[in-house]
Amino acid sequence: MSRYDLVVFGASGYTGQFVAEEVARSVTGSQTWAVAGRNRKKLEAILEEAGKHVGRDVTGEAGVLVADINDPDSLRQMCAMSKVVLSCVGPYRFWGAPVIEACISEKCHYVDICGETEVLEDFENRYHDQAESAGIHIVQTCGFDSIPADLGMLYTIQSFPGYITHAESIHRATTGPSGGSVHTGTWESLIHGLANAGELRKKRSSLPPIQWQGPKLKKRGAFFKARETGRWTVPFPGSDVSVVRRSQRARQNAGQQPVQYGCYFDIGSLLGVIALMLWGVMLFLFTRTRWGVRFAIKHPRLLSFGYFNEQGMTRKQLSECSFSTTFYAKGFSDKSQMLVPCYVPLHITPT
Repeated sequence: MSRYDLVVFGASGYTGQFVAEEVARSVTGSQTWAVAGRNRKKLEAILEEAGKHVGRDVTGEAGVLVADINDPDSLRQMCAMSKVVLSCVGPYRFWGAPVIEACISEKCHYVDICGETEVLEDFENRYHDQAESAGIHIVQTCGFDSIPADLGMLYTIQSFPGYITHAESIHRATTGPSGGSVHTGTWESLIHGLANAGELRKKRSSLPPIQWQGPKLKKRGAFFKARETGRWTVPFPGSDVSVVRRSQRARQNAGQQPVQYGCYFDIGSLLGVIALMLWGVMLFLFTRTRWGVRFAIKHPRLLSFGYFNEQGMTRKQLSECSFSTTFYAKGFSDKSQMLVPCYVPLHITPT
């Protein structure tokens, strides 16, 4: 039996349903794909719903595979039937490794939307050599973390009119009249990431240093009014810096010049920054103990004042929201080695 070109694992979950819809919208006639998960009826319902939004019936073109994250045999069977598995089953610190190991076993490429910094760096150390031996690719962080940052950095490097040494980006998100919210899957990743931040520092200390060019890029502080925008801004707490740093290490290993990078998030008002920092301190204190972590995982709506919930954003909210990422780069304009500023705007609006 020939393999599917792509299998969306976890397609009946909150994020997986949108991924399945986008795959249905993007595939061509020659490409084959399937959805996978624990419940066949839910998967079939997802395909029916996707068909309504893409304007055609996809139940006949997409396969349905039953696979359970707690059943290694079912995972291997799923991977044996696919060229690429796109996993939407998180948090990845708990559910990423079983799928990757099944992909390695069956020589199937792996893609996910993980934004958990410690997990990304741990998986690279654990699975890089195995994946290379199996002849497969493990490609993580293919969501908001960290496509805009990593590809934006590449675009900035390629577009810079000289010798680039530094780049910084500022994310800005906007919501519409219906407001916004975040699904609890992201909340769980956030809480576990805060609880395990110390382990990440230990792992990074063993890596060889990157040979940066030019003056050291200075961190701007815990909060500040960005000179580029005139708006209050904070360091971005996601995995973007880690992912871009990993790409720059790869550039160095390939004999290319690595570029220093900083990432920030536009809050807008000083009041918003103060509220965010107080909330962050509260979460930090909760994640210092196992009891606090359990309580935070159990009560996302309470501890986020309703912003994180089990429903996530509605389709109406998604249609009204957007985000932009703007890069600001510095480097040498010519052989005189004179440091000059340049900015490269990269605006991305979901459709």
